[in-house]
Formats: sequence, structure tokens, C-alpha cells
Amino acid sequence: MTGCFDGLDRLDLDGHVRRWSAPDVTGTDGAVSQWMAAAQQFAARLQSAPPGPSDARWPDVCRAWSALLAGAERATGPQGNEWLLRDLWLRSWLLEHVGPRAGVALLDPAPVLERALEAMPMPPREAADAAPRRREPDRERILALRMVRRLLAPVRSLAPLLGDHPRWGEFEEWEGPAGDLP
Repeated sequence: MTGCFDGLDRLDLDGHVRRWSAPDVTGTDGAVSQWMAAAQQFAARLQSAPPGPSDARWPDVCRAWSALLAGAERATGPQGNEWLLRDLWLRSWLLEHVGPRAGVALLDPAPVLERALEAMPMPPREAADAAPRRREPDRERILALRMVRRLLAPVRSLAPLLGDHPRWGEFEEWEGPAGDLP
């Protein structure tokens, strides 16, 4: 799909939905910076006018956002969980400003918690043991601890929506070492 990244700043939300809903979008090549710009512009349009699109339009928005992120990851790789984190942060922001809505994937708080927990690079106990020693020159461990902190952040503000979730206890286990994370 040529021209996929042209004029991103001139598209409104419907334009982004049409562009990223095209059947061949997941086969689009592009540099990391192009995909980041696309995700940033799409998210900005979605965030610019809460309460967001109409109920009838939300499914198309959700599919287009998912297709954009899938295309980005296919073309560039996970980029240190860049695409996952962008998704978690957008969902968290939408849930805070628009609120949960049944049947709207982007407005369901459960995937924010579940996906963050699944992406944790180490168990909570290991993070608790490693966090106080974060000044030791083990770059990989420091990066993993930073990833834990980054994954916890978008979930934290959703506590009122997730308190009854069956995996909320797992998140609370992470809150112990969270204060010591780099």
C-alpha cells in the first residue's frame, strides 16, 4: 500500500479509520518513525474530542487501531514493546476520559490489565529482589525493570474499574516493588 504515511496530519479520525482499515495495510512496509507517526496521529484524533465517535462507529475505530498496530509490528518488530505500550496507554486514556462501554474493545479495561501482566519480563519476586540493586551494571536487568514500571503505569489509573478482575491480585503483587523500580 503506497502512500500510507502521506498526509497523516491532514486526516481526521474517519480518514485514519479508512486508511488503516484497508485490506492490505498489514502488509505495508515502513520505517519505525513512519509507523510511530501514524499511531500518534491516529491516537491524537481519537483523543481530541471525547466522548469519541458514535456507538456505531466504535467497532470500525477499534479494528483500524488494531490493524495499524499489527501492521507496525509486522513491519518493524515489537520495538521493545512500543506498540503494546501505545495500545495500553491509549486504552487507559480512553477509559479515563470516555469510560468503559460494553462491546467496544478499546473501552474494555480487562485487556489493559491482562496484556500488561502477560508482557512482564520477570515475576514480581524477582523484580522486588533486583530493584534495590538497580545501580549494578547489568543493563538487561535495568531495562527489564524499566519495562515493568512502564507496563504498570497505564493499569494503575484503572484501579476503580479493575478491582473485581480475577487477575487484580497479580497486579497488586507488582505494586510492592514498583516504588523501587528505575
